[in-house]
Amino acid sequence: MSFSTIKPYFQEALSAVHPDLKEWEDAFNLDNIPSSVLDKSWHIRLQPSSYVRAAHTSLLFRAPVTLSICFKGYRNPKEAVDTALEFADAIIKECTNPVRRLNQPKIKNVLPGIVDVREMGTTNDNVCVLELSFNCDVIQ
Repeated sequence: MSFSTIKPYFQEALSAVHPDLKEWEDAFNLDNIPSSVLDKSWHIRLQPSSYVRAAHTSLLFRAPVTLSICFKGYRNPKEAVDTALEFADAIIKECTNPVRRLNQPKIKNVLPGIVDVREMGTTNDNVCVLELSFNCDVIQ
């Protein structure tokens, strides 16, 4: 099934961006990352996919993906935000690189959506979370 190719696509792309980026493999929860591995940890969330159209024996789905990447600010949260924005540029460029996004057997296109930098929580404002959304066109 082609939905299973989405996660490896982003795992490879984030590995290419920076070797310090580590995937937090909890299926649903970003809030339980230990502080010892929090900095530059990332999480992928597959959003509900929607049918777009059919062509003969193929079905096209739009599969939204959200990447959340944590950055520690330590004593200066502004530095974490600045670092997050630098990583946003690099991640978007890598994930939407035409060589990568247009040459997959099942994923036919990957386009960026929302870029957001927010605090980890109201009680933890020295850690920021970069959230990037992408729309993947997936052929079944």
